Amino acid sequence: MIESRFWRQELRKDIRWLRVHRRYKRWSEKQLVLYERRLMLVAFQVRSLLERPKVRWSVANAAFECTAHTRRDTPPPNRVTLGQLWFHFDLEQPNPVSLTPLQVCNQLIHHYVMFTASQGTSFSKVSVFSDYKRDTCLYVMDVTALIELFATFAEDSSALTDAKIEWNAKRLDYDFVETPES
Repeated sequence: MIESRFWRQELRKDIRWLRVHRRYKRWSEKQLVLYERRLMLVAFQVRSLLERPKVRWSVANAAFECTAHTRRDTPPPNRVTLGQLWFHFDLEQPNPVSLTPLQVCNQLIHHYVMFTASQGTSFSKVSVFSDYKRDTCLYVMDVTALIELFATFAEDSSALTDAKIEWNAKRLDYDFVETPES
């Protein structure tokens, strides 16, 4: 990624699409699939910005508040029992958790299961866990808060404008370090 400005332009379009299509007149399976797909694509775009030195530290490390439901002492969820979240996770005891944007993106991109719940005629919640987290917990994220998190990456003010490179002996590579003037 040479210039993140073009990524941010496309990201703004996708954020607008998510905002407009969060509400619907009549629910359809196709609409749900398209919405989940767009969420994943936006998460991939944000992760691409995060994995390169293109985002300010304060934006990259913002806290995203959601809830986690711990896994019960049952066999792990599998492709046959995916619809039985109540069996695998303690849905009565939500635990507030704070995730980094990178963790949020990875849950959406590498999801083992992702369900989008509706309230009225709007997508309201996303229940998700990655293949890596399926033995641990189920995350429930507010769709509006998720869109707002992603929207911060679409803003030009999120771009890293000044950095220095420092050698990282542990990784045997250089790290880009944001300078205070950024």
